[in-house]
Amino acid sequence: MTDKEKTSDSSHIEKVNEAPIAPDEDWDEVEEKALVKRIDWHVLPMLCLVFGLSLLDRTNISAAYIAGMAEALELTIGARYNIALLLFFVPYALLELPSNVVIRRIGARIWMSFLIIAWGACILGMGFVHHWVPLAVLRVLLGAFEAGLFPGAVFIISSWYRTYETARRVSIFYMASLFASGFSGIIAYGLSLIRVGDGIYREGWRWIFIIEGAITVAAGFVGLFTLGQFPEKARWLNPREKHIASVRISRERGNQEYEHITFKQSLKYLLDLKLGFYVMQYFICASSVYSLAFFMPIILREGMGFSYALSQVLTSPPYLLTVFLSLVGAWISDKFRIRWPILCAQSLTAVVGLLITLYAKPPGVRYFGTFLAVFGTQANIPGTLAYGQNQTAMSQKKGVVSAAMIAVGAAGGVTGSTIFRSQDAPLYLPGMWSTIAMQLLYAVGTFCMSMYLRRRNRLADEGKVDVLEGVPGFRYAP
Repeated sequence: MTDKEKTSDSSHIEKVNEAPIAPDEDWDEVEEKALVKRIDWHVLPMLCLVFGLSLLDRTNISAAYIAGMAEALELTIGARYNIALLLFFVPYALLELPSNVVIRRIGARIWMSFLIIAWGACILGMGFVHHWVPLAVLRVLLGAFEAGLFPGAVFIISSWYRTYETARRVSIFYMASLFASGFSGIIAYGLSLIRVGDGIYREGWRWIFIIEGAITVAAGFVGLFTLGQFPEKARWLNPREKHIASVRISRERGNQEYEHITFKQSLKYLLDLKLGFYVMQYFICASSVYSLAFFMPIILREGMGFSYALSQVLTSPPYLLTVFLSLVGAWISDKFRIRWPILCAQSLTAVVGLLITLYAKPPGVRYFGTFLAVFGTQANIPGTLAYGQNQTAMSQKKGVVSAAMIAVGAAGGVTGSTIFRSQDAPLYLPGMWSTIAMQLLYAVGTFCMSMYLRRRNRLADEGKVDVLEGVPGFRYAP
């Protein structure tokens, strides 16, 4: 590389170690643990809150559907409801990678706050529509603005934590938000009881959108002051803490500094064949999660015969149990440094749950099956994201990997919103068996890929492979 090229490239490099510490100034385990705990409290809470709101906002349409929106907007005609669902995922898929390319340039706090305020306004607007077409248009805009949140949050988390610290943090982030959204049915039922004046304000389903949208907009403004940043922009760290935070991560990257990448470099990273497998994993997870989120209230009411109120309330307990079991699984995964056994076990649990829900006779037993199905599918969302991040050495590539996985996951959302068709009620056999087949594929594929990665590690240890992922000393975490 010429001196001119080096000078040009250096303009893209962002120094994360702004206050170098002399080589003899090291830190001990107690100091590092205290710093990690401080990072936890600065980075995770607001991310958990806003992601919980995003899950609530993208799935509250199912609660509004059975609260009267279906009749008011004539969504039962043809495939109008399915169209409104799947249109969300088109911009959601297309804009995730561009968002993760620009987030570090603009700054996480400003960029993500803008997205939160914008999608909150979309949700608020859904409370005032009178026809299904404006609803569909707002779903498109909702997908465009929500696109950057999830991959951006995973990118931020992976920039702060080591390989075997990541699964717990991603799981805490996802499950804390899932805990909040687990009450979505109860919250939606309460909001649907609101009646104000005459006309449209007496339609309870509108208040689901109006109140939840207003809360999201308010959270976006709060985020301007409280959302987490990347390490190099963390003003709440003193120079020594910033040094420790950056060096402990850079050592796993072969002491490489973060480099702002171009779209051309992003496309180069996308050609990694392993990334194709990671996105397939996440596609399966997302399609299963979205199908259950969109249609579980409908299955509970139409398939199991529960009342409207009980169907809304019964959607919450499976998600609350999922939070606890998923955090336990993530802790085991990090503690014992295992990934694939946990992921495969959770996937097979989902298969068992779906079979019980499909073929058991008593409604109570079928409802128990939803607990297993929700746990098995939801728990693998953060687990799969951590799996993809752990097999990636360079920080700039981590951003591309998370964005690509979640972008293809949007295609899973399209699948999840269409495989459960109204004409298949009340058993929804095609949708249920499609989900079962995908979960089995996930388990088999994850096992095979993990064995391949273990073999690559062994070859590197034996000196038969020079460098993994272009970073000396890096090892996969299968």
